[in-house]
Amino acid sequence: MKLYIGGAWQGQEELARRECPEGEIIPDFHEIMRRHTEDAREFAEAFYRAHPQAVVTANEVGGGIVPMDPEERAWREACGRALCVLAGHADQVTRVVCGLGVRLK
Repeated sequence: MKLYIGGAWQGQEELARRECPEGEIIPDFHEIMRRHTEDAREFAEAFYRAHPQAVVTANEVGGGIVPMDPEERAWREACGRALCVLAGHADQVTRVVCGLGVRLK
């Protein structure tokens, strides 16, 4: 698995597509997590087992102002937990800022 993370509109998907043109690209993993806030780690483990060679992109949603809405807070926390699991399994983790990738792993 390859994981590309970064703030909104930083170019994660575009960079992933340039670097992995033949890969199975799964964009916007953070949006997939909206349905899995209670079982984030378990979901991420199952997701990895189902897509071990995938190229996953996600927004970093945990920074900034903490939302007042408990559901939004739960979603942000679930994203963080799930991305930690995926990063642990990934062969490569890249943080994207202004379209430029910085390899973390």
